[in-house]
Amino acid sequence: MNLKRKASEDYEEPIKRVASSSGQNGSDGEDSDDGLQDIVDVDFDFYNPDDVDYHALKKLLTQLFSTDAELLNLGDFADIMIEENQVGTTVKVDDQKSDPYAILSIINLTHQKDKEGVKQLCSYLANKCPKKNEALHKAVKQILSLSSTDKHVGWVVSERFINMPVEIMAPMYTMLTDELKNAVKEKEPYVFEWYMFISKTYKEVTSSIDEDGEEPQLKKVKASSSSSAEAPSETFYFQSEDEIIAKYAEYQYDFKFTNKEKEQAADSRRAFSDFGIAPARKLLLVHKSKFNDMVNEITKTCSSTSAA
Repeated sequence: MNLKRKASEDYEEPIKRVASSSGQNGSDGEDSDDGLQDIVDVDFDFYNPDDVDYHALKKLLTQLFSTDAELLNLGDFADIMIEENQVGTTVKVDDQKSDPYAILSIINLTHQKDKEGVKQLCSYLANKCPKKNEALHKAVKQILSLSSTDKHVGWVVSERFINMPVEIMAPMYTMLTDELKNAVKEKEPYVFEWYMFISKTYKEVTSSIDEDGEEPQLKKVKASSSSSAEAPSETFYFQSEDEIIAKYAEYQYDFKFTNKEKEQAADSRRAFSDFGIAPARKLLLVHKSKFNDMVNEITKTCSSTSAA
């Protein structure tokens, strides 16, 4: 039986999903034009990844990598999550055969390093690491080389549709840690030195609505009179728990898409620019010594959000 449990069994009330009164699903808690929202009670079902989820998992991964998805064999990662489904959870609202709205899983990149997709991903991320920071570049390059036989790297795949509530992450992370412990007891390769996260981020830019026809420029924080240098704008996270993960990351860096021209031409990018948002990505590497504390803070914070 692939059904894990309903969210309503872990909480006194069903998880509430916010839907704009206009019925559009394009914002994560953003108000609609008239400022009104409808609160919809939803029972979410948690399942192990299954063969039926292959195309939907690829779609979620494509959402993560945007126009750079064509540079990676994402099918390899969907296959791994389905084949190694003793660890990982999908979220659905209809039945097991419906498409998942979210995935939280972990892939042992070291164990799967001969897969084409894994080789492409590690090369892609290593090339994105800024060379100006020599210590960071050296550390990241070593970790992503996957050369250590006893210090494995696990990619925590955490992706969901933008209007899914963050409250689902509390039970999902609880299940993930339980499944990792069980897998280790069964001597499965789920002992990690590093936990890798790829976070969807954005920065505020000048809205293209205000400056028609001009390329948006990153907003800058005003520098003090004693310095001519301007500080870069703040980084925001599409998935709010990623801000917690960033606190625990030993190594992290922002990066932009390789296919920047395609990204800028995409309808979704133009929509972001209209509202003054410049999407990007951030790589986060959390050491095993901090992973449990990080998970505890995520589950506590997401549970508090649910109870609020």
